[in-house]
Amino acid sequence: MTLKDYTITVLGCGVMGTAVSSAILKSKVEPFPAKLIACNTTEAAATLALETLNSPIVEHSFGLESNRKAVSQADVIILACKPFMYQTIYDEVKDSLTGKQLLISLLAGTTISELTIFTPYVAKVMTNTPARFGCGTAGISFSPEAEAKYEDLVLKLIGTVGEAFKIPEKNMDAATALIGSGPAFCLLMMESLIDGGVRMGLPFEVAKLSAAKVMEGTARMVLETGDHPAALKSMVCTPGGTTIGGLLKMEDAGVRAGIARGVEEAAVISASFAKKK
Repeated sequence: MTLKDYTITVLGCGVMGTAVSSAILKSKVEPFPAKLIACNTTEAAATLALETLNSPIVEHSFGLESNRKAVSQADVIILACKPFMYQTIYDEVKDSLTGKQLLISLLAGTTISELTIFTPYVAKVMTNTPARFGCGTAGISFSPEAEAKYEDLVLKLIGTVGEAFKIPEKNMDAATALIGSGPAFCLLMMESLIDGGVRMGLPFEVAKLSAAKVMEGTARMVLETGDHPAALKSMVCTPGGTTIGGLLKMEDAGVRAGIARGVEEAAVISASFAKKK
């Protein structure tokens, strides 16, 4: 594969496939792909992906024969289907695989060992939906072959989602819970802040904007200062004030433990996927 002229084929260009593809296309990453082919099972889904990605280098593909051709053209394959579908997809496209292609998998609960049926060169990625807007997070594990040959390329491509870093594969279930499921957990917290604001008289739109900006600003504060969240939290707690009163109510309700246990449960479920096969 020449790094100046390569094709990415996305198998299952739905929510996450589109999110990662959008991040790559909006970036100035070098080497930039010459072509990206968005593959889906139906014409409607493929057309939607084409319209969403909205780039002159994007083509869409749907149906078995078309998708097989797209795989045969690929230098990099992004596997973005549902986890339980990967074996079926492999069976459909195996004759189009060269054994030299790089596979970037976005699948939860599927191991690198399982994915080497496609190619020895496997990068397993756990990212999240904010990737579409360039503010996502991604943990990456590599097969030995992919790490030796394609580590730099993968880190550059996946780094376009926002923040990307290498982790051991044994930590992937935890990453699935915190990175992959984390946006839903944050949205639940945001929804709760909105509800509280509305309960106390704020118009919904004001409460929504305020909650979103509070979470955005707080995240930025943690990243910019590097301080532990507990230290930053203590700076907001005036003795006898509103914040410490509200925090104690949340502690009484088990909010801290509930969130931590939610991450734990999501990781346990992710690990169970592999055990069920």
